Parts: sequence; structure tokens; C-alpha cells
Amino acid sequence: MEGKEQNETMHIENGMNTKLRSLDAQDLQAELASLDHELEAKLRRKFDKWILPCVTLIYLMAFIDRSNMGNAKIMGMEEDLKLEGFDFNVALTGFFITYVLFEVPANVLCKKFGPKIWLSLITFGFGLITLCISFTTSHTGLVVARVVLGIAEAGIMPGITYTLSTFYRRHELVTRVGIYASVASVAGGFGGLLATGFSQIPQWGMVHSWRNIFFFEGLLTIVAAAICYLVLPDSPGSAKFLTDEERQLAVRRIYLETLTGSKEKMQKFHFKKSILNINTWLMSVGLFCGLLCMNSVALFMPSLLKAMGFTSIRSQLMTVPPYLLGSIVCVCCAILSDRLKTRGLILCLVSGPTIVIGFALLLTIDMIAVKYFALFLVTMGAFTSSPVIIAWTVDNSAGPTVRAIASAFAVCLGSTGGLVATWTYLPSEAPAYRTGHIINLSAAVILLAVCCTTTLYLRWENKQRDMGRRDHRVEGKTEEEVAGLGHGHPAFRFTP
Repeated sequence: MEGKEQNETMHIENGMNTKLRSLDAQDLQAELASLDHELEAKLRRKFDKWILPCVTLIYLMAFIDRSNMGNAKIMGMEEDLKLEGFDFNVALTGFFITYVLFEVPANVLCKKFGPKIWLSLITFGFGLITLCISFTTSHTGLVVARVVLGIAEAGIMPGITYTLSTFYRRHELVTRVGIYASVASVAGGFGGLLATGFSQIPQWGMVHSWRNIFFFEGLLTIVAAAICYLVLPDSPGSAKFLTDEERQLAVRRIYLETLTGSKEKMQKFHFKKSILNINTWLMSVGLFCGLLCMNSVALFMPSLLKAMGFTSIRSQLMTVPPYLLGSIVCVCCAILSDRLKTRGLILCLVSGPTIVIGFALLLTIDMIAVKYFALFLVTMGAFTSSPVIIAWTVDNSAGPTVRAIASAFAVCLGSTGGLVATWTYLPSEAPAYRTGHIINLSAAVILLAVCCTTTLYLRWENKQRDMGRRDHRVEGKTEEEVAGLGHGHPAFRFTP
């Protein structure tokens, strides 16, 4: 952040610090209502023009690079690398082990270095690694490459969500998270089309068929990293496409939402507030189940379709319609969630039930048409659940440091669902894959139960604050201590 912009940010926040002790929920709403809404709308349009497309492009390339193994598998990778038994599953697992382990430190580094440098750097990294996979000649080389890819991609999802939370208010956030996350579904279909096209490129040197998939997708990702570095600012206060007045409003409105300054120093209590929080743990469990189902579909849909009797090329192409529907439903649910200012109802009434019904059909019905229809249900539900849950985690965490840690921690634990997903559909289970369907159906039921529980808990906690039963938290505290309360401040209201 440049000197002038940083001074403006600190001046705004210092002025608000003096109000925090006596601030109650009505005062906070009055402050937010006093903001220039026309200027806010102009801000959102500028952020949607510059920030959102940039992070969406990053996530699109990340998901394509992560999930193209399923496409490569049925395009000849198994035969070329002599993969036998569980070799393919081991390679998938290697990615998720490091992906899980490095998520929290990666997001801490994102806050330290800023999104412009950090997101650009790791995007370049996973693009280069993907490109190098095209030259892999053994199972060992493939596993090593996937392990390193997990390190590079660990900071993408929590990093993007944290970045968006520094530009958008809480009830603007899920729409944007839904839009960027919906490309995970688009990536499934688009990745299938890309894989089909790239695999048809004539052999050049040792690169052919499935190797072309990794080479050219990696190259496109490196280009995306360069675009990210040129376009993405670190914060609203350093956004060159904003006027001075817009920067001041952009900083002020996020400050009022989080009740915490943007330049706070990371301390031990930030980790406690982030991790020793029942909401973070509930979100982590929900995300585990959602990502288990989502990654099961993303990694194995081509295999599931091939098991129904379709050819490799047709299996690739038939993945496109379910992914397209998933993308549309994800965006619509995200917009509806922001309009209604609720997350739990979307998950309890739309996402959870469709996943449950979809896997129940896959488990119990043998008709190919019904199984294909079930893939539509599973895809639209699974690819909607994870972005809403991630945004829900950020919604109910206050302060940039707490948000960075909480979102990364939830994604870290949740991503172990992706690790489990790599073992849900084993070659020995084909073509019925009963065990995989049972695991995913169970996860969907747990997801539904967690979302209902969380919704009820947050509504109850908001009522306690409405009745003044949390007002004692500001008594006898210094201004610095009150400023550090974040989502524990009695004026803060959770999004149910």
C-alpha cells in the first residue's frame, strides 16, 4: 500500500476505534446505512470489473490443472506410465496430502505479501508444475509432481476468498464467491473439451495425446499468472482504478463490517479466535463432506461414465452438460443467498438434498439414463455447497487476520474430504462402484445435518446478542482490546 493511501486507511480506522466501546448493533447499522449507496454501487461495479475476473481466471486454471488426471487417465496415461492397481489413486492422494498441510501457512503468507504477489507467484508455480507433468515417464515421477502441485495450489481457494472479503461486504460476498467457484463446475466441462482437443494434437517429440493436456493447460496457467500480477491490487486502499473518495469508502465499509482494522499485527489470540470457534469447526465438517462429494465427481465422472458403457471420447463430452448445469445452479444460489442474507437455507433446501438424492439414485438404480440424471443432481449440489460454506466461514469471522486463518483452517480440514475422495472409486469396484456411492451418500447426509445445526445455532446466538447477554464483553476493556473482539463484539451479528 502506498504511503498516502496507507495514511488514509489508518486515519479512517483510528477515527472508528474511538467509537467501538459504545457501539451497539443499532449504532452499527446506522453507520452502515449512512454510507453513500450510489458510490458503493459504483465501487462494486469496479471490483466486479477488475478483481472478480482476475481471481475467477486463477481458480479456473487451478481446478483444470487439479482435475485433469481423470481426463488423462482414459486418454492413455495408465498404459504409458504402467499404472496398476491403486497407482492412480496414490497419485491423486499425493496432491491432497500437501494441499491440506500447506493451506493455513499459505493463507498467512497471502496476508503478509498481499494477493498481487502471492496469488501471482503460486499460480505461476502450479502452471509450471502442470506443464512439467507432460514429461513424466514413471509412476514415481507422477506422484512427486502431484505432491509439489498440492503445495502450489494450497493457497488458491482460501487466498481468493480472503482477498474478496477485503473488497466486498458480507452480503455481497457469496455472489462473488459463487461466481468464481462456479468455474470449478465449468472447469469440469471445459476441461473435458480442452482435454479432447489437446489430445488430438499430433505428436511432437515425446509429447502426445494425454501429455498434450498437461503441457498446454500448464502454459495457459502461466499466462494467467502474468495477467494476475498486472491487474490485481493488494487491497482497496491500493487499488489504482479507484478515486481517493472511493478508496476512503472502500476501506470504511469493510472496517464497519468487521469492526477490526486492516493493518492489525498477527498475534496468538488471532489463532485462538479463529480455530477455537464452534462455527469454524462446524464449517470445517460441512466443507469436508461437500469437498468429498465434489472431488469424487470431479476426479471420477469420466470413469463413472465409461463404466456405463460409453467410449473414452464420448465419456469426456458427456461430462459437459452436468458441469454446465452445476455452474448455473451455483451462481443462482449464490445470488439468492446474498439477496436473502442467509446461507443455511440454501444449503438445507437446495444443495444438501440434491446430493443425497443423486447418490441414492446412483446406488440403487441400474438404468443408465437415471444414473446420468443422478450425476446432474450430484454435480449441481456438490459444486454449490463448497463456495457457500467457505463464504459462510468468512461471513462469520471478523478481522482480516482472523478471516485469513479461519478460512484457511476450514479449507484445510475440509480438503481432507478431497483426500478421501481419491479412494472412493476403486478399479476393483467397477462398474457398480457401490462403496464409493455409499461413502458419498453418507457424507451428503452429514452435510445436511451440519448445515441445519449451524443455522439454528447462529440464529440462537444472534437472539442472545439482541437481548444484551453479550454486552459484558466490552466492559472494563481498553480500546485495543475492544477492537480485537471482532465477531465476539456484542454489536456483531452472524449470518445464519
